[in-house]
Amino acid sequence: MRATAPATTSTPSEHFSVTRRGLITAIGNAIQFARLSNRSVALLMVQLVRPDKLEAVVGIPTLEVMKHALRRLPGVLRAVDRALAVSEDKIVILLPNLKSSAQALLAAGKVQQTLEEGFTVDGEMVKVRPVVGIATYPEHAELPEELIVHSDIAVGIASHRDLAQHVFQAEDRRDSDIYLGLEAALREAVRTNQLELHFQPQIDITTGKAASAEALLRWRAPDFGMVPPSTIVRIAEASGIVSSLNTWVINCALRQQADWLKRGILIKLSLNLSTLSMADGDLPATVEQAMGTWNTDPSTITFEITEGATVGDLVRSAEILVRLKEQGAKLAIDDFGTGYSSLSYLKNLPLDELKIDKPFIQKLTSSAAEQKIVKFVIALCRDFGMKVVAEGVEDDATISELKKLGCDLAQGYAYSPALPAADFIDWFQKHS
Repeated sequence: MRATAPATTSTPSEHFSVTRRGLITAIGNAIQFARLSNRSVALLMVQLVRPDKLEAVVGIPTLEVMKHALRRLPGVLRAVDRALAVSEDKIVILLPNLKSSAQALLAAGKVQQTLEEGFTVDGEMVKVRPVVGIATYPEHAELPEELIVHSDIAVGIASHRDLAQHVFQAEDRRDSDIYLGLEAALREAVRTNQLELHFQPQIDITTGKAASAEALLRWRAPDFGMVPPSTIVRIAEASGIVSSLNTWVINCALRQQADWLKRGILIKLSLNLSTLSMADGDLPATVEQAMGTWNTDPSTITFEITEGATVGDLVRSAEILVRLKEQGAKLAIDDFGTGYSSLSYLKNLPLDELKIDKPFIQKLTSSAAEQKIVKFVIALCRDFGMKVVAEGVEDDATISELKKLGCDLAQGYAYSPALPAADFIDWFQKHS
């Protein structure tokens, strides 16, 4: 698609908010196609740095420079690529249907080369230094909002380190809390109930019926859009409001479960606890109070923690988990296989369930090694008396293989994405 220049009659904020909404839709469509066709999607965040600061010297507006830049980009992009201004000095470029993420690096180089040639604006030569941040699906993100955030983090790092390009890395996620500047907004969102929960069904592999659901945090931040759940948690951890966030999530989930129960529909729920939750000695009391408030059957609630959550202080983590277990709740290890701990630590925690991380599940039918790992984990869980949940299930072949291996539950796009409460309950009733 050919790029379109910002309209001079609208303010920057008006123009950019419209393009952001369209961008998220376009990225979502590109990811959906890539998921089905085993392709990649890349997002280039291009910042136009003006070393000579000509806007201050000769009065050339930044928007005029942006218009010239957008007009030039179609000459080095494919017809299916899309370039949009997302701020006064940033352009985001969507590269769908890539054979490999390496193509993004080539495209970034071409973009930089053409923009470095400069522009003639009102008879004046304007030079810019294009800095590019790169993030790709599926390597760095699975949601449109995550791709935007991660590419923007990457360009910020490139600019700070005086690099021409930077590809998003896992360790860069720690920079997102400061970068996003959303700490105050998140505090306000928790206080004023601006967050929401979506629910992803968990399916009984044997019967194919919906058995339970995982509650997943969602936040549409003002002037930004949907913030990825992992980013919400990192901001909460960095700003010391994990306890408040946990209180909100637990009460929201139990209230929703109680509302469904009034309609005669009992839905077991899984709730995620962050790493720092395992250092919150007040967590069991928070859970007990919430269960009393909403008259919750504790056996219908499962709390999920990641492997890494127990590493800092296994003894303290075990104490908190034992207290939750004594209240009647069930416990699960999430993303099993990607953490830091030995299998031996399983015997020290009162676990009921183990969730196998999606990278193992998504290669189950194409890799003998992953198949052996999943088979081993399921057998291990049987020895410990634990149920097994497979995450990231996306096709019928994987479902069939999981059934052969004796997996208990599965969740993923093969069944349904996470849905808002109203949509979820309609789906659940049709599939239970």
